[in-house]
Amino acid sequence: MPLGLFDSSPGFEPDAFASYAYPRELDPQLAQLLEAQRVARGPVDRYAVPFEEGRRLLLEERRRGQTGLPAMEAIQESALVVQGRPVGLRWYRARAGAPQAVPLVYLHGGGWCVGANDTHDTVLRHLAAASGLPVCGVDYSLAPEHPFPAALDDVGAVVDALLARHPRVILAGDSAGANLALVDAMRRRDAWAGQGIAALLLFYGVYAPMGPGGSVAAYGGGEFGLSTAAQRRYLDAYRPAGLDDDPRVFPLFGALDALPQAYLLAAELDLLFDDSVRLHHAMAAAGSRSVLRVCRGMNHGFLNHANALPAAAQALREAGAFASAAASA
Repeated sequence: MPLGLFDSSPGFEPDAFASYAYPRELDPQLAQLLEAQRVARGPVDRYAVPFEEGRRLLLEERRRGQTGLPAMEAIQESALVVQGRPVGLRWYRARAGAPQAVPLVYLHGGGWCVGANDTHDTVLRHLAAASGLPVCGVDYSLAPEHPFPAALDDVGAVVDALLARHPRVILAGDSAGANLALVDAMRRRDAWAGQGIAALLLFYGVYAPMGPGGSVAAYGGGEFGLSTAAQRRYLDAYRPAGLDDDPRVFPLFGALDALPQAYLLAAELDLLFDDSVRLHHAMAAAGSRSVLRVCRGMNHGFLNHANALPAAAQALREAGAFASAAASA
């Protein structure tokens, strides 16, 4: 499927974006889901509790929505040991396929500190069903127990191991996982001229430090979910001091040429919205091919509602179609 079919509607060229008016209206169906989630969760703020407790609360929250899931032909667990750490791998296969099919490696979000294959089961299943590819979810090491660069080391080792068995892979992720996917693609480009990465799927990722104004000012208060306070806490736990301009933490500081074709998805009501728009334009300026899908009325993490939210399911179908086309090219 041609890249152009996925491009965003007019209004996100660099000049137009400079005067963009940030909307504040949630999609009505998403608003209902978030209210039900809030009532079920109670008064506890999972962004403010210790990370171990936050991991448990996130899993409980996500499991309440993991009904009506796409059926899989097979789900298989395995592991890879990286520097003495076990890294869990979960394979989703929506249908029986050839052993040499291009695998899609998925890196979950959660600010590098929370999240797992279990919390992102909905996204993993929908991508496997939509793409027809085997999808490998990676339970990389989490901060603060394993700060930078442990997660990157885990991801690099997994990608290297898969490329030893497959000519190409597709790298995907959301939020912090999108950050890790892009950084690993940049690593591979620099070390091996990018060989083996067929495409990138990057969903509402972290690509630059939080600055004043823009989407950070518009959505950082937390009324739509992720707040600047929570994001700052994640970053402080993940990266050591002195790395604020390191492209391995914030890839917009790095060279963006010669990267694989990329499908960028931005949630409209997300403090990280600007990151995806800026990455889209920066990749284009560097000669790399990317498309931008802006999901109207959606917040950070909305793809995890794909079982009940048609807009999320549609976005994952589009991403899956992009992955399938890249794998077939």
